[in-house]
Amino acid sequence: MPVTYHFSRLAFIKNEIEPLEDGDHFTVVTPVGTFRMTKAEFYNVFSNVVRTTSYRIKGLYHYPTVPRIADRFLI
Repeated sequence: MPVTYHFSRLAFIKNEIEPLEDGDHFTVVTPVGTFRMTKAEFYNVFSNVVRTTSYRIKGLYHYPTVPRIADRFLI
C-alpha cells in the first residue's frame, strides 16, 4: 500500500515507513520536490538514517537540506 506525506523538508517518518513491505513505495512531498522510493531502497540508500536515535526512538529524521544522494528519487 503506497504512502504519501507532506513535510517542510525531506523527512522520514517511522510510523509511515515501517508498516510497509520492502517493495512498497512511499512519497514525501516537500517544497523543494517530491521524493518517491520503496522501503527497501530507503533501507539500502539511507541506512545511516535508520540507525539514528532520531529515527529509531523519536520516529522522525529530517535533513536541513536535501542530500545529493536523494536526487535520484525526485519525481
